[in-house]
Amino acid sequence: MPHDALVIWSGFLWTLGIFASSMVLGSLIGFVLALVLHARVPVLAQLVATFVELFRNSPLLVQLFLVFYGLPMVTSFSPSATGAAVLTMTVNTAAFMVIIVISALDAVPRGQWQAAGSFGMSYPQVMWLMVLPQAIRTMIPPTIVLAIGQLQTSSLVSIIGVDDLVRAGTILNTRTLRPFIIWPVIGLIYFIMAKVMAHYAARIERRVRAKITWFAPAA
Repeated sequence: MPHDALVIWSGFLWTLGIFASSMVLGSLIGFVLALVLHARVPVLAQLVATFVELFRNSPLLVQLFLVFYGLPMVTSFSPSATGAAVLTMTVNTAAFMVIIVISALDAVPRGQWQAAGSFGMSYPQVMWLMVLPQAIRTMIPPTIVLAIGQLQTSSLVSIIGVDDLVRAGTILNTRTLRPFIIWPVIGLIYFIMAKVMAHYAARIERRVRAKITWFAPAA
């Protein structure tokens, strides 16, 4: 029915919006925090490490409940369901991105750091001119995996009342009592989104590798 299609379309848009905004914001925040951790900035590095451990090793659903139900009880900040979903998923994504970026930076041979230092290059110069172009190639595959995982995990936001795909499926299933039609359709939409994302991410990876192969150390 046209009405059912509109409900699913609305849920798709909410899912896409929450996922995309939290993935972009979380990736940017995680990148900055990773640089702080890698540079071993006093105090801040310890705080970042603690942040990463807390949010990587606790369930996203618990984090959602703490933000949506807990924050209004201890602060004057009372987020909407959508706001709580975006905030929680952004922070959660940032925690995982820190590990991805740190691992990519550590994969660059230390000899290159030492060689650059012998030429009088500062830490920021070595990072931006030599290390990051190589590290980006290493970051792409795990970032794709993280993005697909976060897309699937975003289905949890329906529990706090966000009108995403899962909530749309719940509404339609309650009204039609056809779970073997509704839920396969919802699952198929998630599957298609993940496949499309993986396809374009692979294309981006190939282009990035082609553009920065000259950074690769000689064999």
